[in-house]
Amino acid sequence: MQTYLVSILLRTITGRVGLLFYLIGISFCSFGANRISPDPIEKDSLFAQWAKSKSTLPTLFYELIDFNDFADRVEAESLIRMYGIGGVIVPNGNSDEVKTWIVNNRKWRSEPLLHIAAIHDIFELPFNESSNYPSQLSVECFTNDSLVYWLGQAHANDLREMGFGLIQIKELPAYYSQHEFKKVAKYLDGLNAGGIDYFLTKKPMAVFSKHSFFDQSKLRILDASQIKPDGVLDKTTLKKYRKETKEKRIVLGELANVETSVKQMERGVGIMTMHQSSKPQSFINAILIEGIPSKGYYRHQVRKYFGLLHQVEQVLQEPSDISTDWDQIKNLFKCRDVILTQHLNDLVPIGHLEGWKIHTISDQIAFEQHVDRYLTGIHWPLSSMIQGVDSLISKTSTDALFLIDLTTLSDLVLARAFCDSLSSHRSVVVFLEGEDKRMLAENLNATVIWNPDDSHSKLEILVEMAFGARSISGALPGYFQDDLSRRGLSSQSIGRLKYFQNDESKVDRQILSRIDTLIAQAIREEMMPGCQIMMVKDGQVVYDKNFGYLTYDSLTPVQWDHVYDIASVTKTVATVPALMHRMQQGKMTLSAHVGDYISNLDSTKAQLSVDDILTHQSGLKSYIPFWRNAKYFSDSASFLYKERKWRRKYSYHAINWGDSIQSWIARSSYNSLSNKDGTYRYLYSDLGFMLMKDLVEENCACDFDQSLDELIYRPLGMDYTFFNPLNKIPKEQIAPTEEDKYFRSELLQGIVHDKNAALLGGVSGHAGLFSNANDLAKYMQMLIQGGYYGGVRYFSDSVVQIFTSKKNENDRRAMGWDKPYQSVGNASKYASKQSFGHSGFTGTLIWADPKYNLVYIFLSNRIYPDPQNYKLIESNTRTKIHDLMYESFLNLEKESNPGS
Repeated sequence: MQTYLVSILLRTITGRVGLLFYLIGISFCSFGANRISPDPIEKDSLFAQWAKSKSTLPTLFYELIDFNDFADRVEAESLIRMYGIGGVIVPNGNSDEVKTWIVNNRKWRSEPLLHIAAIHDIFELPFNESSNYPSQLSVECFTNDSLVYWLGQAHANDLREMGFGLIQIKELPAYYSQHEFKKVAKYLDGLNAGGIDYFLTKKPMAVFSKHSFFDQSKLRILDASQIKPDGVLDKTTLKKYRKETKEKRIVLGELANVETSVKQMERGVGIMTMHQSSKPQSFINAILIEGIPSKGYYRHQVRKYFGLLHQVEQVLQEPSDISTDWDQIKNLFKCRDVILTQHLNDLVPIGHLEGWKIHTISDQIAFEQHVDRYLTGIHWPLSSMIQGVDSLISKTSTDALFLIDLTTLSDLVLARAFCDSLSSHRSVVVFLEGEDKRMLAENLNATVIWNPDDSHSKLEILVEMAFGARSISGALPGYFQDDLSRRGLSSQSIGRLKYFQNDESKVDRQILSRIDTLIAQAIREEMMPGCQIMMVKDGQVVYDKNFGYLTYDSLTPVQWDHVYDIASVTKTVATVPALMHRMQQGKMTLSAHVGDYISNLDSTKAQLSVDDILTHQSGLKSYIPFWRNAKYFSDSASFLYKERKWRRKYSYHAINWGDSIQSWIARSSYNSLSNKDGTYRYLYSDLGFMLMKDLVEENCACDFDQSLDELIYRPLGMDYTFFNPLNKIPKEQIAPTEEDKYFRSELLQGIVHDKNAALLGGVSGHAGLFSNANDLAKYMQMLIQGGYYGGVRYFSDSVVQIFTSKKNENDRRAMGWDKPYQSVGNASKYASKQSFGHSGFTGTLIWADPKYNLVYIFLSNRIYPDPQNYKLIESNTRTKIHDLMYESFLNLEKESNPGS
């Protein structure tokens, strides 16, 4: 007894006189320390060490009220240092600071120390960096309970990294339905699987004990309220309980008043929790005066405590799970809480884009721009709602689809009246975010997409869900409904591009950032004035940047909706899909002769096969400058045939350039690359693709450009892909190409660069198309998805395979498409044999790789103002960028594709 009285005096003096100066020295001012794992210690040796001196009180736990309260932390530190208390309960804080504080606490004790995380909101960690996880309400909206299990595992991994092996659950909503309680059980199972044990305090225990979903035997510590509702044990209560239940776990109680709590320890409470306002010093003094540390029952409780500590330490000392990609696991939780609460007329996902005129009502530019990525819309401010529905109805047609962003609107009465009225006359999809918008989400007479998360960070994702780039699977919690049922409609992805970059596709962004460096150098060296670059991996846009300006005078920065003359890429984005469609319809075969489809082609060229033309093995010459037979008149923007009368004297008259060029090709001689069997070796040629336009037009009895717009471009949402762009968009939105000093004597901006295509009115099968990176990415993604995009089957997978594969292994190209060929460096050295693409003279390149689900788009106007500028080609910059894209996701074992 004397030993303990002396201890009290010494500790009291320290506590009352020098405590302030002492604690200033030991306070946690060294955030950033690395975690120190103690050597494994057996529980018996821990107990034996304690039993020798009994100089610490390991069964006392201190509960912080607020980690950010310096005085509260200091109190905990002093109790750890002076009395060797065995545990600290942490309710909140910055995760890095908490981790460092735990490390320091463990340094101050000769044996390990339990740190326990207090969980107030089930499914949520209380630490600042937990914002990467879904909120409690978000988890309640999940429909896939296996995700909740993985959430428990992910939380367990984070807790262990911080130094926690145990959590205390402080709250469990009594209003939950069976749906939510099942989630709680899954979550706790996930925590257990991740090595985190848990126990409950009195309030959640009352809820927990009423449901069969929970296994009470998994509780690591027994709360006194489990034995007696008020948590105050009398002399026989615990003995009777243990006898009836065979219960052996250590019992936890809460410090109420000193006298009662001392008696509780005598009656079997093993762990007593204290906090700043419960006067822990007075309680400790009473324990020491009573000599409790020397009592047999206390020794028994200490042995149990060390058994618990040993189990927790074993888990904490296990190596971290490096086999699981926790960042990818966290991505699983994103967007799973979004709910389609109302679904009128099956509007979502928005399909058949060619049938809608999109209108948005929003005050957020990001919302408008994200909608435009899918289909260009007409944008109205939120203030237009005040003007009333009649005004908007009078300005729109019946095929209008209104996308209304109410995420920032506080006047919910106005919102409901407006949306309900408008939806009676036009198709309407409403976007809502935040718990405060729930009642509106449930009761609007319109299609509603609601994000329950209050962070207001998913608006772009909601747009992607509306357009079918992402699925919608959330449902309202059961307790929201009187009948406890879950309400929410599902909407499946229909394979459109995802633009919002949330690391769903695993790429090394540091490697991708090297693209920026390459382009900066290219612009600095005047390889081009600017460019658009896009990378799509697994259907997710992971790199999308615009560099430089449309011209070297730096007046107009390149924007995503600027368009470029894509030159020979026209062959694969116009001619190839047109032929694929005719083949899909059974109107054409690749082995047929061209003369079977072009009626007036009466020369030997009529015997050329379609597939030989598409693979550039038909024997046609590479190029014939038909434009030399023309004279351009700028006043009428027309080309007249130039007929020689005598030396340097010409007459000019109008001709049908299409018929004439077809006739000239028919009468042209073959190239010299013939084989003995009468076939021809590979020679890239524009001429065959000029004939292919004629074939398509005669075969379908329609204009080439109009049919492509109706069949491919408009349904895909390719609003910026067209021939003769000056008929569709302002000149300022088009990147200029050559300063044509010889033929047209003007800067070509919105006018096709290729001179032969210009003779044909800007519409040809070999050149003439304008587009941007966004549109071309949609087209290429459709192809690597086997001809499917946005809920529409454009081509069968077999047709796509035929056109993107070599007919024979030794062929240089597929049907219109280029294939990787190392000796010319036309694609990355990592590109697979299944990959395909094409380049354009103006400085363009598109490439897709089905093996890696990768799309690469590069658009520039390198020939501005001089077509003799070959710096971009000579530097091989486009291929270097392609390499970096592969390297951003391939592992260290580089996969090279040798040239064929």
